[in-house]
Amino acid sequence: MVTDTKDDKSQQPTEEIVGTVVYIETEFEIPGWIGGSRGSGFFVEHDKIVTCFHGLADATKVTVTHVDTGTVYTIEGIIASDYENDLVVLKTAEEGTPFRLGNNETVEKEAQVCAIGFSGEKKNKIEGTIREAQSPGKRLRLNLLIVPGWSGCPLLNSSGEVIGICSAGVESKILGYAIPSNTLKTLLVSAASAEIESWSTWQKRPEVLAYAAYNMSKKLSSEVGIFRRIWRGRIKGTAYVIRAQIKQMSGDYEGAIAIYDEIIEDDRFVAMAKVVAYAARGITNGKLGNYQKAIADANQAIIVAPTTYTGYYSRGYTRIRWSEVEAENGNHAKSRTLYQNAINDYTESIQLDSKRTLRWAKIYNDLGWPKCLMGKLEIEQGNTAAAQTLYQEAVSECDKGLQSNPKGTKLRRAATYHTRGIAKVGLGDYSGAIEDFSECIRCNPKKALYYQDRGAAKEALNQHEAAKADFAKAKELDPNIENKP
Repeated sequence: MVTDTKDDKSQQPTEEIVGTVVYIETEFEIPGWIGGSRGSGFFVEHDKIVTCFHGLADATKVTVTHVDTGTVYTIEGIIASDYENDLVVLKTAEEGTPFRLGNNETVEKEAQVCAIGFSGEKKNKIEGTIREAQSPGKRLRLNLLIVPGWSGCPLLNSSGEVIGICSAGVESKILGYAIPSNTLKTLLVSAASAEIESWSTWQKRPEVLAYAAYNMSKKLSSEVGIFRRIWRGRIKGTAYVIRAQIKQMSGDYEGAIAIYDEIIEDDRFVAMAKVVAYAARGITNGKLGNYQKAIADANQAIIVAPTTYTGYYSRGYTRIRWSEVEAENGNHAKSRTLYQNAINDYTESIQLDSKRTLRWAKIYNDLGWPKCLMGKLEIEQGNTAAAQTLYQEAVSECDKGLQSNPKGTKLRRAATYHTRGIAKVGLGDYSGAIEDFSECIRCNPKKALYYQDRGAAKEALNQHEAAKADFAKAKELDPNIENKP
C-alpha cells in the first residue's frame, strides 16, 4: 500500500521525510492451496518502485495499494532485478513521490536511523541505530527488528535520505538487515536504458524460477500439513513436486504432469509423496479440461490417504470447473450433481483440515461459490425455494471466511465479498450486494467484473446513471467484458 509521508510529522527523523512508501500484497499457488504474503516498497523515481526480490519471485498475483486512500498502482512490468542483492524495480503507470537516495558509505556505527513500514494495514515507524555499517554479506546490520511485511521498506538516515532497503530480521537478537543504497543506485543505472519486461516473462527467468522453488520449499515445509511431513522426512518427492510447480507456474502443465507421473510410478517414493502427486496432478488435469482424469487422480489420493484433506480438495476443485462447463452446455442435471458433489468435497476438506493449513478463509469462499452457481441453476429450473436456501448458505459460508481471517490479503477478501454479493443478488438484496461489490472494488479496483456486477445491481434498483458509470468503467478496464443493457 502507498503513503506519502511528507505531511506526517510523526514520521520525521530530523528533517522532513519526502517520499511515497508502498504496501505490496502477493498471492502464490501450490496445487490444492493458495497462500499470500505482504511486503513493502517505495518510489525511487516518479514511475519506479523498488522492493525485495524474495517477496515477488513466487507470486501469481501482486497488488500495490495506497494505505490511506485505497488507490491501487498499475504495475506495467519489471524494469530491473538483481536476485543476488534481493532487489526488484517495478515500472508503474501512475506516479508517486520518489525518496532521495543517500550514500550508505558515509554511515557510521551507532548512527540514528528509522524504517517506515506497515503492520497490518497501519503505517508505522521503528527507530534504531546502525549496528555495523557493512556486514560480510554486504548488508547493513541494524539495532532494530524488521518484521514480516516490512521487507522492501526504506531505511532512512537523520536527513530523510534512503541509505538502505530493509530485507530481513532476527527476532531473538532484535537484529535487522538492509541492502545498501549504493547497491540500489548501481541497479538503477542499468535500469535507465532497460526495456520493460512483462511479469510472465520475468517469472520464467532461471534465477526467478530457482528462487521461487526455494521460497516454495520453505512454505511447504513450514505451512502445509501433508507437505510438512514429506519435507521433514527428507523424501525426494518434495524436490520433484517443487520442480513440477515451477513448470506449472510457467504454464507448462504437460511438463508438470510428467513429473507427477514419475513420482506416482516410482516405488522409491513413499505413499504420502504419491498422495501429493495424485492430488496435484488432478488439479493440473482439471486446468487442462481433462476432468475425468482429474477426478480419477483425486480419488486415488483419497484411497491412499482417506483422512487427509488433499484429495477431497482436489476433487472439489475439478468438479466445480467441470460443472460450469456442463451448465454452459445446457446439461443442467449433470451440472447440479457436480455442484453438489463439489460442495460435499469442500465440506469434507474443512472437517479434515483441523489445523487450517488450507486456509479456511479461502475454502469457505470456495464452498460458497458452487452454492451460488447451483442456486442460479435452480432459478433457471423454477425451483425458487431451493435457490433461496443455497444463496443463504453461500452468504453464511462467506461470513465464516471473512470472520476466520479478517486481515487476509485484499485479493482473497475481494473474492469472498464478490461471492457474497452474487448470493445477495440471488436473494434480491441488491443494496447489500452493492455494498459487497463496493468492498470488492476497494480491495481490488482494477478488476472489471466487480464494476460490471455492481452496475447490474444498481440497474435492478433503477439507479440507471450510476449503473452506466459502472458499466463504462468495466468496459474501460476490460474492453472484452460482456455488455450489459
